[in-house]
Amino acid sequence: MILYPLSVERAVGLEEQVFLWQGLFWVLAGLVGVAGFFVLGRRGDPTEVPDEITELIPWRRVLAWFAVSALTCVGMLGATHHVAAEIGSSPMAWVGPFGAYLLSFLVVFSGCWQPRSTLLCLGWLALSLTGFVLSKGVSNATVSGPAVFWLLSLVAAGSFYGNGLLYELRPTQRFARFYLVLAAGGVAGGLFAAFGAPILFLRPTEFLLVSCVFLMIGALRLLARRDAVTVAVTVLIVCGPVLGQAWRQGHEEAEGATRLRRFRNIYGCATLRSEEAGLVLSSETTTHGTQIVTNPEARRRPTLYYTESSAVGRVIEETQKLRPTMRIGAVGLGAGTLAAYARSGDVIDFWDIDPKAIRVAREFFTFVGDCLGQLQIEQADGRRGLAAAQADYDLIVIDAFCGDAIPAHLLTREALEIYMRRLEKRQGFLLIHASNRYSTIFPVVAATARGLDLAAVNVVSTVGATTDTRDWDSVGIPVQYIVVCRGSQVETLKGWLPGEEDEGRVKREVAPYYPRPDEVAAEWTDDRHAALEALDVGRYLRGE
Repeated sequence: MILYPLSVERAVGLEEQVFLWQGLFWVLAGLVGVAGFFVLGRRGDPTEVPDEITELIPWRRVLAWFAVSALTCVGMLGATHHVAAEIGSSPMAWVGPFGAYLLSFLVVFSGCWQPRSTLLCLGWLALSLTGFVLSKGVSNATVSGPAVFWLLSLVAAGSFYGNGLLYELRPTQRFARFYLVLAAGGVAGGLFAAFGAPILFLRPTEFLLVSCVFLMIGALRLLARRDAVTVAVTVLIVCGPVLGQAWRQGHEEAEGATRLRRFRNIYGCATLRSEEAGLVLSSETTTHGTQIVTNPEARRRPTLYYTESSAVGRVIEETQKLRPTMRIGAVGLGAGTLAAYARSGDVIDFWDIDPKAIRVAREFFTFVGDCLGQLQIEQADGRRGLAAAQADYDLIVIDAFCGDAIPAHLLTREALEIYMRRLEKRQGFLLIHASNRYSTIFPVVAATARGLDLAAVNVVSTVGATTDTRDWDSVGIPVQYIVVCRGSQVETLKGWLPGEEDEGRVKREVAPYYPRPDEVAAEWTDDRHAALEALDVGRYLRGE
């Protein structure tokens, strides 16, 4: 399993992987059929009466099987969610938590498990929960560095403890019912993690709550009492430190904010913070948009990653000089900041798959409402939206990354072909927002563009100081964009993006991609793309 993201995902295409897995499932089905044939063939005398199953299983024990199985699954999926928020939904995200989950089954049900082993896992769980809360807190903040270690330790401890409980509660005869209930509990846990938790919890805290439940179960088993006072004291002892840390962290986050609101659905979490100067929209790992609201003029200014001196700002301004009207396609709405650039007669088409993002941009930010041009917002996957669109664009902006996770399907060869078809008539530019802590996607995008006879230019802009009319709320933030265009447009683009502006107030690194003769860059396609080719594993594990 560990080798899957390291070798199989990188070397074998998706079609071949699907064919391989289908073949293996058919082989498994055949082996099960053969085994069944031999078992049936070895039956004794048909008149022989089999041993009567006399074991009576109380419904409470069946419910305990179901609940513990579901809790263990929720813990594993919660850990996977934390990792995927940083590095994307790829085998690299699930191999650790899922591997620990499966390993716990193999070890616990091997026949060598002892009651004292379950007790040791309880101590391991308490230590891991303490380390995880101290290194990360209770929010969906970045999971990297030491937090990764404690995360994997916590999911492993929870899986071993949960399966240890199931091993102790197993029946002596009715194993078919036992494993059926365990399977049903796993399905229920998966459904809850996917659909129930985003509704019940505004933050991804279900993972920590599962750990607290297991610790309470362990404490009550040690006390061997079930009266109300014992339960209340146990809950206080187990949950007190975690709740205290949650209160402390929430208080620190709220300092300087007049209002703090959180939103969550199946697509992720968002936090809207109202400060003295304006609004900040973030996922607690990445800021997705800001707006200055001190006066009507200020709120119309593009901010953060979209300011006038960023690559996207400069390309829009220069294109507007050449064309009386222009049309922009944007994948990813954020706060709707790009709408600030629209003039009367301009058209901006937004696509965002997350209804939560559309609601927040419409209800809490004014970029959309103040837009001078024609604005269209569609809830859909941006790639599919552009594929279905009939319009031609002067500019397409891809900024649909949630946190530092990379939606690979937006960067494949087939995706770039769709974008460039929409840009071909107007000789437009494709801009991909690539600011990222742990992944370097420029070589991947550049190699993919090269396969289509296109050029890729890496642009990193840093604003040293703001002015009365430009670059608000962006000082000191390096903003990276990858511009994909035709080779004949590179010199024009470099003229628009000088290395230095305003006597050093704005500095840029502009680097067209020219591969070395010995360099083998990986081109991403719908059939073959691996997150590991863009992820800097060392930087992620170090938490830099």
